[in-house]
Amino acid sequence: MGEHFRELLQNAGVPPLAIVALLSALPISEVRGGIPAGFILNLDLWKTLLVAIPSNILAVVPVILWFNPAARYLENKPVVGRLIQWLLRRARKREDMVRKYGVLAITIFIAIPLPMTGAWTGSMIAAVFGLDVWRSMACAFLGVCIASVIVTLACLGVGGLAGAFAIPTSGG
Repeated sequence: MGEHFRELLQNAGVPPLAIVALLSALPISEVRGGIPAGFILNLDLWKTLLVAIPSNILAVVPVILWFNPAARYLENKPVVGRLIQWLLRRARKREDMVRKYGVLAITIFIAIPLPMTGAWTGSMIAAVFGLDVWRSMACAFLGVCIASVIVTLACLGVGGLAGAFAIPTSGG
């Protein structure tokens, strides 16, 4: 499976770091898709992270800034209105958590690299509840960094972790 996916990505005609950037910026995959793609493409870990993290964060800036005005405009439109209403209902389900824990809740929500969590959803929740733009950006940054560490550790696996923390010994 991994070889087939690597071949597919390599034959896409897109530079490998652009693939990492695109997957990291997309709402479904985010860094949980971009970082593994970097591993599959045998890219340097630091280059992968230096592309994946900013791509994910920069992609959600418009969500933080313009989700509410866009939602108000689109909420009553025929097809898109249903999607917007669904998104708003989904965000409002998190109200108790956001009211109780504020920015910590948003940061943790973004940091958990599972489906339907991440920077896109977390930023939308922050916007819906009117959290400060700069605090929302800080939550996105910190959450994406934590998610990136978790995804990287998962990609490295036990063998990679053992190698990463191996202490060289002197002598033979």
